[in-house]
Amino acid sequence: MTLVGKIFTMLIFIMSLVFMSLAVMVFATHQNWKDLVKNPDANIGLEAKLKNKTSELANVNAEHARTKQQLALEQASRRQALAALQTRLNDAEDSVTKLTNDFNTKSAALTQESEANKIAQMRLVALEEEIAKLRKETQLAQLDRDGQFAKVVELTDRLNQDEILRQRLEEKNNQLNAQNAQLAMVLKANGLTEYSLVSKLEPINLTGIVLKIGERDLVEISVGKDDGLRKGHIMQVYRGDTYIGQIKIMEVGPDRAVGQLDKDLKRGQVRKGDHVTTKFS
Repeated sequence: MTLVGKIFTMLIFIMSLVFMSLAVMVFATHQNWKDLVKNPDANIGLEAKLKNKTSELANVNAEHARTKQQLALEQASRRQALAALQTRLNDAEDSVTKLTNDFNTKSAALTQESEANKIAQMRLVALEEEIAKLRKETQLAQLDRDGQFAKVVELTDRLNQDEILRQRLEEKNNQLNAQNAQLAMVLKANGLTEYSLVSKLEPINLTGIVLKIGERDLVEISVGKDDGLRKGHIMQVYRGDTYIGQIKIMEVGPDRAVGQLDKDLKRGQVRKGDHVTTKFS
């Protein structure tokens, strides 16, 4: 396997660890938002809280309507009472001379009516204060309901964002699985597994030229460790269409290597500029 292949292998391994960590973090921070919204417990479930607040608001509105109706009835009664008093007062003025003896009695009756009127006024003031209080409570209930609705909207948005992130991670995971399957097919096609040692594999179709001929059939070539060549690898020497022989790599540098020519397979004299390859096409 080439250096690029090793780099891709390490990148795949590192990305697998990163996505595994992300999956663990997502699972650890997961919260059942549906249970939070649908929980029937009025102290926990948002829908239950909203339903309770709506019911309370309906009761307050009904009470307000009843109070308003009662107030209207009392106001009508007061107007009737005042009209009756005015009529009686006019009759008393017209017949003052005839009703002098009954004046004290009528005055007492008028005083009683006045006291009743004061009581009615006091009750009216109390009712108005109660109505103002109910209005304030209604406004607070509406504000609380609006706050609960905004919170539900926010939670829904966050849930949608988490779902989009989950879909993206699932798509990325499917891509990585497809890449792993493709790599497994390549390894199988080359008779390798994920546990095979790649350091001893010879480069495929690596070519170079002879740079120098040394003593004892030592040959210096133009490829080295950076090209994937290692000590012990075999290179074939040829010139044009003529096979010269085979060398075994003895020493390897970054961009140079020295090999020993196999005398048993020697078919000619190696010269500077001859070509070397790991595999004939």
